[in-house]
Amino acid sequence: MIQDLEHLVKLQGIDLRIKEQELAKEQYPAAVADLKKRIAQAEAAKNAAALRLEQLTGGIKDMDDQTAKLRDSLAKSEERLSSIQTNKEYDAVHREIETQKSMLASSVGRKDNLEMDIERHKNALAEAEKALESVIAELQPQIDDLNAKIGAIDSVIAEITKERNEVSPLISNATSRTYDSIRKKCKTGKAVSLVNESKKCTVCNMVLRPQLFNEIRRGSNFKICESCGSMLIWDVAAAPVQ
Repeated sequence: MIQDLEHLVKLQGIDLRIKEQELAKEQYPAAVADLKKRIAQAEAAKNAAALRLEQLTGGIKDMDDQTAKLRDSLAKSEERLSSIQTNKEYDAVHREIETQKSMLASSVGRKDNLEMDIERHKNALAEAEKALESVIAELQPQIDDLNAKIGAIDSVIAEITKERNEVSPLISNATSRTYDSIRKKCKTGKAVSLVNESKKCTVCNMVLRPQLFNEIRRGSNFKICESCGSMLIWDVAAAPVQ
């Protein structure tokens, strides 16, 4: 029976490795999606900065066209002054000229502000592009590594399963049935608890009754934990049975 239990402990180690790979198969795609999302967010920020800069740059032409029209109108109004014959008409054209000059000055000022705004957004775009490059440089290798692991998981599980197939037949049918039954009910897949001098179940951390502890310590058979239902086995590696 002692050898049976030793094989059982080895079997659980193999099964936990298989479960670890199965969990990774579930978790890795989510991790890849999260990393890709972070890259997409940085790319969206860069694209938004580029779009805003394009919009502002496009506004320069409209403003130049508007300024050119104002200059043309002002020149025509000033030209009219030379042909004016009445004071009333002179005053009207003069007010028109002053209004046009004010509008022109305002247009020039808005263009100056727009050009400064464009420079700020050029800097913002450059920073967004740099941030995107940095994020890609940091995260893409992680994505590639996870994708490689995802692609290799099935073959890794297959190799570990070969080990299981070698160990499983070495365990008695009764012990195997008990182990498989408990393992299927346990979310962690840990059906065996290796007990040591701490006198606790290492699965649920419950302190064992003295009589139960002594029976387990003899190492001749397994017992069932009264709290979590795991198979209690003496940990000969921690403290061999005297």
